[in-house]
Amino acid sequence: MKQRHIDLLAWALLAASLALSVVYHRVLMPVSRAGMDPEDFTRGIGSPLLLWLNGYLGVFLNLRHMGPAMVLALPTCVVALLRWKRLAPWQRGLLAFVLLAVTVIGAFGGFNYRYAFTLQPLFTLAVVGIAWNVLSPGARMPFVVALAVVTALNTALALEHRQRVKAATPGYASPDTGEGSLSERLNTGPRDLEAWLLAQGVRPTDTVLVNNLPIWYYVTDRPGIYFWCGSDQLFLANGKPFLFRGRDEAQVFHYLRDSLHCRHVFSTEEYDRYDPRYQAFLATQARLLARDDRGHVLYRLKDTFSR
Repeated sequence: MKQRHIDLLAWALLAASLALSVVYHRVLMPVSRAGMDPEDFTRGIGSPLLLWLNGYLGVFLNLRHMGPAMVLALPTCVVALLRWKRLAPWQRGLLAFVLLAVTVIGAFGGFNYRYAFTLQPLFTLAVVGIAWNVLSPGARMPFVVALAVVTALNTALALEHRQRVKAATPGYASPDTGEGSLSERLNTGPRDLEAWLLAQGVRPTDTVLVNNLPIWYYVTDRPGIYFWCGSDQLFLANGKPFLFRGRDEAQVFHYLRDSLHCRHVFSTEEYDRYDPRYQAFLATQARLLARDDRGHVLYRLKDTFSR
């Protein structure tokens, strides 16, 4: 391929990544749940299309969190695979590692976009390095600068999308949509969890059901049973049993109180919305003791105040 054609192809791919970013944020990504599962909506995989876009192919196409360099890495990997026999042994080994990593991460279907971040530095360096190697000398620096500009525009579109989600979806929260200083927005933990618990009469020996808040184990040595209402799973020493599946409300209440010796629930208002059965249980079988200014909530099972 002539050098001029290579330069044009590189610029066309960069322009396509910018166009994809615009379409992704302004057309494909929803701003409200519209019947989607709350957890799938939050993860950006609430429809079959989004499951592929942000899930199985999320390493390359989850533009909420990944940059255009990751988009450009997709055709780069395809071309490298087609030229497998012409690659040096170390290049084959690196490509095999990358393809295996992409396959493993993609198999999780977007469960956690952070897994893809492990490949972002590698792909970014690879795209810039390959571009520098194949482009004409006069096109190299302009292309790298343009890539940085497109990355900044993608970030701006992602931030703007989150603002639209906040406006359309009650209870949606993200550090860049909140108020206050950046340090306050990034620090979403309780201001003084120990003092807050003591003020509500929770003794240091009381076991608490902790709904997906690891901060509990960072700032306190109190006994806590880790739970995630989104998947209805308890994380116990002997396994990960379900809490509500196969039990009615009365059975859940007695299981918590009599088997797990748990009388309090520590959660957030946002997480409480992830499971209707969990919400209904709190409404009928528990009493709200306190709510702090960062959305944390503390409940106590209703029949256990005298215990």
